[in-house]
Amino acid sequence: MPTPFRAALLSSRPGSMSISILARKEDMENRNSPAKRIRLTLSKQTDLLGFNLLSLPEDVVSRIIACITLKEAVRMSTVCSTLRKAWIYHPNLDFDISTVPASSRHNIMQGLKRFIDTVNFVLREHSGLALNRLAVNFELHKEHAHDIDGWVSFAISSKARVVVLNFSPYLGQHENNYSFPCHLFNNQNSSHLEVLRLDSVTLDPSREFCGFSNLTTLALEHVLILQDLQYFLLRCPLLEWLTIRRCPELHNLHAAEPLQQLKFLCVQDCAVHRIDLLAPNLRVFEYRGGSKVLFALSECLKLKTATVSFFVEDNLGYIFTEIPKGLPHIETLHVEMTVKTQIHGFMKAPLRFMHLRNLIMNITFGNVQRLGKNAVLQLGYLLEAAPFLVNLHVDMYCRFESEYRPKKGVIADHPHRNLKDACITGFNGNGGQVALVKYILRNAIQLKRMAVDPRRKILGQLVEEFDGRMIAESELVPHDRKGVLTILG
Repeated sequence: MPTPFRAALLSSRPGSMSISILARKEDMENRNSPAKRIRLTLSKQTDLLGFNLLSLPEDVVSRIIACITLKEAVRMSTVCSTLRKAWIYHPNLDFDISTVPASSRHNIMQGLKRFIDTVNFVLREHSGLALNRLAVNFELHKEHAHDIDGWVSFAISSKARVVVLNFSPYLGQHENNYSFPCHLFNNQNSSHLEVLRLDSVTLDPSREFCGFSNLTTLALEHVLILQDLQYFLLRCPLLEWLTIRRCPELHNLHAAEPLQQLKFLCVQDCAVHRIDLLAPNLRVFEYRGGSKVLFALSECLKLKTATVSFFVEDNLGYIFTEIPKGLPHIETLHVEMTVKTQIHGFMKAPLRFMHLRNLIMNITFGNVQRLGKNAVLQLGYLLEAAPFLVNLHVDMYCRFESEYRPKKGVIADHPHRNLKDACITGFNGNGGQVALVKYILRNAIQLKRMAVDPRRKILGQLVEEFDGRMIAESELVPHDRKGVLTILG
């Protein structure tokens, strides 16, 4: 007869952990595993591509077990008694909704009890040897702290390299959050952890927290941070990847000392007002939020790539002033924003991006009555603001189709000697768009290609702007004296 755990896994549908962090980081979690997972199809005779599995050396069988999922290892154990306990050496323990039998998923209390009982059974039977990852993805709260603390203790004693606690199905009040047990770690048992992902928990590290001496990846999502995060960060000297998403109590991200190994930083949808870090090896920075955060990363000399997304008014002027100040060494910048007003006093010269080479902008323009006639043309400042810009791509959505043309001389011509490739998508023939393209054609001395696309994406599908095509052909083609203009689509 199969054990309750084996019956639970065999009766449930296939499932997998779904943790939102960054696809490019998955390899860091599985660096001890093969690049491609081996999928096995076993018959009752245990025939594997013509070989008898039981005839293989024990170390080979162990490697096969390590390359398949826990559920597949349990299924393998039903083949014969020799493999009955093979799963207890599995290095990756992933628990999610698929751990609960389908018959229990519609009864919340029954499903919760079955899930906790199953995890407790597995950890009680598991050898605890060569554990790589312990991941829990289920709706759990602070009332389950006793069991969860036990799971974390098992990960500690088994020297797990990766720990994932994802309770994200629960999006209620933070006072019901499970509190991550920093007190369970000490200087002797914390050195094995390399990847920590927390979702929908509370993080309250004291100043006496020992830290994680070998942690390279930290991901926090929907985490209630009760203490200054710098106390945590400064005790992770090898931290390379830091992602913070939807953490409502994080208002300032700073550290009194350099984060020497930090290479990637992502802050999204937090109430942060200031990001002030000294990270000499930081190379990539991503920010998304609804407030004008103050970036103080000017000392990050290796920071060459940044993505900044804003959803507040008047942020185009902010892009031209604060970003060159806070991110002065950027070479590639991706900006996403909504523009609802013009730059205040936009006749003034902006600050300059002295290292910017590649700029990608996704812009949504608001109502014409508020924007006025020069809304789109103000993007012409880019040629003055980024004198070394080589590639420019502007994807815009104008909710209006104004036939008005900005007055000549609103933006003075400013020759640009480095721009070689420019592209504007979402061209609907708006007067400001026409003026902007003409401005670029007139001022970009080294321009090799100017592409105008009268299509825009709606729900992932390209939709033709017929008026945009007609206006592009009638208004722009005659001004293409260098033969660099291409109308796409």
